[in-house]
Amino acid sequence: MRTVTIRRCPVCPNIGSHSDQLAATLRADPDTTVNVVDGAKGEFTIEVDGRRIEGKSGDSLRDASELTAEVRGPEVATAG
Repeated sequence: MRTVTIRRCPVCPNIGSHSDQLAATLRADPDTTVNVVDGAKGEFTIEVDGRRIEGKSGDSLRDASELTAEVRGPEVATAG
């Protein structure tokens, strides 16, 4: 079982909807538990079993499909 925590900006609607989209995609995997929590202003990070993944590249949000692949990737699945 993989545990994913998505930390999102509590006031930014773009990050909020991007977080919701990512969470919905990840929740389709029965071996993944997803929690979405408020983080710092401007924050969009993903933690997978203790390993941090940046959800932004500079000021741009990373593509949800790219983040999903990184969360499900073997380098994350075997970490820890």
